[in-house]
Formats: sequence, structure tokens, C-alpha cells
Amino acid sequence: MAKRNQRSAEAAAYRRLYQTARWQRLRAAKLAQDPLCEYCMRIEAVEPATVVHHGEGGHKGDVDRFWSGPFVSLCKRCHDTYGGDEDKGREVRIIGVDGYPA
Repeated sequence: MAKRNQRSAEAAAYRRLYQTARWQRLRAAKLAQDPLCEYCMRIEAVEPATVVHHGEGGHKGDVDRFWSGPFVSLCKRCHDTYGGDEDKGREVRIIGVDGYPA
């Protein structure tokens, strides 16, 4: 019996792309270009970016989109908080320090 959280073969194939030298170079270039979390900056917070997120709903297994993006530099907290929602097509609403959407 398969484990409940086991990924599909398709998901396992694209997950391997994150281990490639090509992805590591792309990730490093994006973080060098945008070293601060793009979501934190919307609320005037300064946090170093440590994760490169596939923006606009993610790549959903599309290898061309995996490599072409769009990409977003995020801190781990923002990626864990908002990244999954964005990947599922949900609107990411970040509330600023003034209580209004940023």
C-alpha cells in the first residue's frame, strides 16, 4: 500500500530538477538580483530572501515554465505562508502595517 503523502512519479521527476546545477545557478542569480523578500518589501519590512518561488501559480509540472519562471525571491516564512496558496490559484493578500492590503 502506498504512503498517503507519497508524490506521483511526475512530481518526483520535476522535484529532481531542484537538485540540478542549472537550477542552483538560476536560483543564485535570482537571489543576487533580488536579495530581499519581495512580499516583505510590500509591507515595508526588510528580510533577506532565501527561497526562489515559481510565481503566478507555479509551474505545475511544466518543465518549460520551471526554467522560465516567473520567479519571486522570498524569505522562508513568506514562501511557507503564501507560496502554497499562490500555487493553488488563490489570491495572495498581504496586509500592510496600516491594516490595508499591500
